[in-house]
Amino acid sequence: MVVNQKVVKVINKIFEAGITEEKDISAMTLDEILEIQGITVAEIGMINDLQKAIKANKVITFLGGGEL
Repeated sequence: MVVNQKVVKVINKIFEAGITEEKDISAMTLDEILEIQGITVAEIGMINDLQKAIKANKVITFLGGGEL
């Protein structure tokens, strides 16, 4: 399994915005996501998928590109 580098890039943007815990990532609102510097529409979709993965306890599966 290879880690999806696009997702890693998005996670780094989230960390740079000061959000570093899973509970805080899963609680992010659309307004908070849009405040992230340089965020794209595709990355917003990835954050949404990351939030779903966190809630389903499938973060590793998500990082590897697997189905949730």
